[in-house]
Amino acid sequence: MNMINVNSEALSAIEREFTLNVNGLDLAVTTWGDERNPPILALHGWLDNSASFSRIAPLLDQYYVVSPDLAGHGKSEHRSPSQAYYLWDYAIDMSIFVKKMGWDSYSILAHSMGTGVASILNSISKGIKRIVFIDGMGAPFTISEKDVVSHFKSALRLSEMAHSTKLNGFSQKNQPQYSSIQDAVKTRQKVVGGSISLGSAKLLAKRDLVSVESGYRWQHDPRLTIPELIQLTEVQAGCFISQIKCPLTIILGTNGLFVGEVFDSKSQYLGANARVCWHEGGHHMHLENLNQEMISEIKSSLSTP
Repeated sequence: MNMINVNSEALSAIEREFTLNVNGLDLAVTTWGDERNPPILALHGWLDNSASFSRIAPLLDQYYVVSPDLAGHGKSEHRSPSQAYYLWDYAIDMSIFVKKMGWDSYSILAHSMGTGVASILNSISKGIKRIVFIDGMGAPFTISEKDVVSHFKSALRLSEMAHSTKLNGFSQKNQPQYSSIQDAVKTRQKVVGGSISLGSAKLLAKRDLVSVESGYRWQHDPRLTIPELIQLTEVQAGCFISQIKCPLTIILGTNGLFVGEVFDSKSQYLGANARVCWHEGGHHMHLENLNQEMISEIKSSLSTP
């Protein structure tokens, strides 16, 4: 199987960036390709940023790939202390974003948490032609109905503890978390479901690190590292997946997060419009295991009538 490499020089030559105010927040946006081409909204995963698509987007050269850093992620602004980071809030942001971009129709390429955002966005935004999920099947973090109250209490305790102990980046904004970029990148190699290569970690870390006196720290909102007080139940998340009527392709990694019982529980909500494809790789397969077969699969899915 031939792996595909996109070198850093090529990336820097074709990437463009801009900032767009959405719902009162300045969102940092990365684009690839000609804006006259059919648009693709690329939605990254939890604690990632638009650099998540920096290897795959340049290969989708017949499209205009647009990836915002979701609120609180990467270079985008944080929500106010009175606001939270719920999936439906991201979806509302993206609905406004699409309108501001002036898109009458567009497709979605989403990874992990981004698939949950996409499933909700699909319910409130018109003009979505096709959707491609990469190692994601809607809301990634769900709870059972019987655990709603206990989860609320536990999440609140974790939030209070994080604030009081200054853990997980809740320290002062000028206080370093790492003495060097190398230390930060090594930490960034740890992801949900395992680890990623040093090269992939560098891509994600570069867009998330900020220099402070005597070191570096993450610029994403530390509140992202603790659970939200309210999470969708598995049934609620399934409802958003089942109402997707446009062509839906779900590309899952053989070593990803959606194998075995997890896949069985979520696949029951898929409609006749959904197609599941398995590829070798883990959760960040679009960064780690990019190959011609996967690219062909994605291009074919995006051109499905």
